Amino acid sequence: MNWPSFFPPKCPPSEAKDASGEVFRLVYTAPPSVKDFESYAQMRPKEFIGNCEASGLSVFTAKSDALRMVRRVQALAKQGKPVPAGELVASASLSAKDGKLMHTPRNGNSHHTWWAPDGFDHAAAFKLVT
Repeated sequence: MNWPSFFPPKCPPSEAKDASGEVFRLVYTAPPSVKDFESYAQMRPKEFIGNCEASGLSVFTAKSDALRMVRRVQALAKQGKPVPAGELVASASLSAKDGKLMHTPRNGNSHHTWWAPDGFDHAAAFKLVT
């Protein structure tokens, strides 16, 4: 599998598993666009240079966790604080050809980091759920 050129060496990590199943991602636009799938490493390369996890994308394997995160994002926005993600949820059904997943939970939730192969069409794969 070919990985994007901005991924650091040995990324994704060897403990990451083949992607499989439905995942949910917070997005800004309906329908999801290319900008909804930029990693932190792409948005802020100097800050995240060499950071494998920041080269991947945050997804959830439980819709309920994605919806919980939307509520957190909305609360931050109401407080005038910077928001780390959009307020819409999109989903995709992934298989091994779609990259690697690793469980990277935040407070015990279903958060995963997903590393998609070079050339993956994120916007076409994800459909809006909320």
